[in-house]
Amino acid sequence: MYSVLIPLDEDKQRADEQVDTLLSLPGDADELSVTLLHVVEEIDTVPDEAGATVIEDINESLPELRGTPDAVEQTTRRLEDAGVETDFQRMVGDAADGILHIARENDVDAIILGSRKRSPVGKAVFGSVSQEVILETERTVMVAH
Repeated sequence: MYSVLIPLDEDKQRADEQVDTLLSLPGDADELSVTLLHVVEEIDTVPDEAGATVIEDINESLPELRGTPDAVEQTTRRLEDAGVETDFQRMVGDAADGILHIARENDVDAIILGSRKRSPVGKAVFGSVSQEVILETERTVMVAH
């Protein structure tokens, strides 16, 4: 079984590109195991010590408050229709740290990141999350485009 981590945000087109990249890999879909990950950025601005508890409570409830993005549900359906085993994880925190943590914890073979449209100059440099993941992991990283 080849295990892959696909981090998702709210962008449905980017999610489709990540799935297209996955399904273009050689091998059978039933030999794939995919973990879909949605990282909710935490609120880290604390006005004072008294506000710290309030911010912690808000951060703990952020996933429920924001709900599951449509891109996650769309991707889950596409993968299941293709016969790919999937599971979904959500966490609150820094996106790059979350991706790296789940990749290690699940011992995935590869990470498929989505790319954003960039200007010609911007194309020379990946986004900060993608760049950090690529630099900090020893796993195969594919950038869907």
